[in-house]
Amino acid sequence: MPDDRNVLEVEHLGINFGGLRAVDDFSLTIAPHELCGLIGPNGAGKTTVFNMLTGVYAPTDGTIRLEGELLNGRKPNQIVRMGVARTFQNIRLFREESVLDNVLTALDTQMHYSLLEGLFKLPACQKEEADMEQEALHLLQVFHLEDDADKPARSLPYGKQRELEIARALATHPKLLLLDEPAAGMNPQETDVLMENIRKIRSTFGIAILLIEHDMRLVMGICERISVLNYGTLLAEGTPAEIQSNEEVIKAYIGA
Repeated sequence: MPDDRNVLEVEHLGINFGGLRAVDDFSLTIAPHELCGLIGPNGAGKTTVFNMLTGVYAPTDGTIRLEGELLNGRKPNQIVRMGVARTFQNIRLFREESVLDNVLTALDTQMHYSLLEGLFKLPACQKEEADMEQEALHLLQVFHLEDDADKPARSLPYGKQRELEIARALATHPKLLLLDEPAAGMNPQETDVLMENIRKIRSTFGIAILLIEHDMRLVMGICERISVLNYGTLLAEGTPAEIQSNEEVIKAYIGA
């Protein structure tokens, strides 16, 4: 039986692509406010798991529940509205749009005014749009991006573009934030800032976070619990100290 106290419950998840079993019998639970990592060699199935959690892929078998509600069969936009947000390995911003507008596009999930109110810009619409702009600016302030609000997203340095993508994900008011290799392409200084930002996001917004990452310094530095995938199956799960000392993990992934 699912435990409604958990933010996420994944049970016996699997997916086939033709004759290939990409993920097999994967299970995971994430408690409220927990910060977890998902690691493994390239091709282990990590992003495939994310794609199933967000409705991009339909699992062949197994169940996914968010606070007890079944996500299987839901479309990606429905899952976003239910409270799961993600970022991507390759940054996906509206590059020609302003930094502010990138966040405002995600706040569309929070709009409640009617088509008529929006069409004629009635007071209810104007107030809601003003409130949304203030919320977007607040999210930019979290990442010290408020002074860049009017700049095109493409003009930001790489690390700031990563932060903007996270701010946009937070604009959907998630219960669970999925970060897919957030430190990819970052230098050590940018990674240090990212680590602090992830901690700040968890404490400020009170959400659970699951991240895929190859930077072991980041994973071991901020994750409370780590799951290790290898060839689509769960190899190990435990605290950073347990994972670092697990001989099977060392052999398959971390290295002697």
